[in-house]
Amino acid sequence: MLVLIVLAFGACFVLERLVPGWKLPRVSTWPLRVLAVNGAQLAVVLVAGISWEKWFSAASAFHLSRHVGPVPGGLLAYVMATFVFYWWHRWRHTVDFLWLHFHQIHHSPQRIEVITSFYKHPLEMTVNSLLGGLLVYTLLGLSPAAGAVYTLCTALGEFFYHTNVRTPQWVGLIFQRPEMHRIHHEYQKHSHNYGDLVIWDYLFGTYHNPRE
Repeated sequence: MLVLIVLAFGACFVLERLVPGWKLPRVSTWPLRVLAVNGAQLAVVLVAGISWEKWFSAASAFHLSRHVGPVPGGLLAYVMATFVFYWWHRWRHTVDFLWLHFHQIHHSPQRIEVITSFYKHPLEMTVNSLLGGLLVYTLLGLSPAAGAVYTLCTALGEFFYHTNVRTPQWVGLIFQRPEMHRIHHEYQKHSHNYGDLVIWDYLFGTYHNPRE
């Protein structure tokens, strides 16, 4: 799955340079900041793999790995996670402590592109990983292979709506699209488009899908 994630990232990186959706400002410190923050994220991922993900898989509520394969299990976990992370994301905007100490750094870049996807505070990434591990392993009881499918889905979602390309409006009837996420990233506007799957924004009154 790691290979697929890297390939997907590379494809988005190339695509937004071939057909960029918006002209991005030049920021001299941006490459160094991206490398530093993403290095910290990699450290979180490595620590998760040798610690809490193993601990969480020691016991589970539903033991779904006995009944479903990795792909359907991973997809189920992803759909469930989009609901959980809709609210976790929304709270990171509406609760001052969570905004200041967890999420604000993700909204600080002037450039919204695929490399912004995991430009996040290490604390935020750690909590994200803990929530995902609890859902995939402790609650659902899925296998590591299903966990890999879940991780691939979350990465693809992050890559897609951060990529600097334009997309048809109909895409936003199902998934969050780059145009929608740019609205979400507008300075001092934190009231729309919190979920990967837009059904949660529909249901809870935060959906906004612009034409462009």
